[in-house]
Amino acid sequence: MLAQFLAHSKPGLPKYAQLREVLLAAIESGHWKPGARLPTEQALAHHTPFSLGTVQRALRALVDEGIVVRQQGSGTYVAESRKAMDAPWHCRFIADDGKSFLPIYPKVVMRKRIRERGSWSEYLDQHGDNVIRIDRVISINDEFSVYSRFYLNADRFRGIMEKPLADLDGANFKAILSREFGLPVTHVAQTMISLRFPDFVCRALKLRKAVAGTLLEIAASAGRDRHVYYQELYIPTNRHRLVVSDIYPER
Repeated sequence: MLAQFLAHSKPGLPKYAQLREVLLAAIESGHWKPGARLPTEQALAHHTPFSLGTVQRALRALVDEGIVVRQQGSGTYVAESRKAMDAPWHCRFIADDGKSFLPIYPKVVMRKRIRERGSWSEYLDQHGDNVIRIDRVISINDEFSVYSRFYLNADRFRGIMEKPLADLDGANFKAILSREFGLPVTHVAQTMISLRFPDFVCRALKLRKAVAGTLLEIAASAGRDRHVYYQELYIPTNRHRLVVSDIYPER
């Protein structure tokens, strides 16, 4: 069933990561097409040299990356083709041709109202739990991932909590805020700092604990005084240049 793809297993990786590479190779080759159901966990363990626990962990990794989806009582399926975010502003990494930008694929991992305070609190006029935080893992051309925390005032953007999470996967939040709430972002202030990533970022991006990287913090407004959102981007070390600009890119 997967014999021709076992060569994609990389011996230096943990076993679950080796199996992830095998399954990913099968998906990318078209062996399993978008929407196709994968074999059961037991069948994968039977037809590969990996244990059931390793199979389960490899599938969880693919679910976290948005490559496969689980349907309770039905099975695991290859995710439908992803759509790259249209006209991103803050994750514009330059491709190898030196001209174009790498496609990015955001996946929501959490959305909630928060009481905890931080650098966003004063900017968004936080009182109690009136701040919405949306966490996304953003795949950059499937080469590496960035962790994003996007903060909004819940009193102003209450409708964001009612949107299906699937509608926020791959969505350009700035376009939503402009189109649905009438607040086009016109100004941003951006700061960068090198630091050791907190544990939740390392776990989400599958990095070693306390690895160093860059935190890009963004405060966006409509005009000079209408504060719209605050965003944190945890960017691991990578080989691509990042364009940092306060001018919204032309489509």
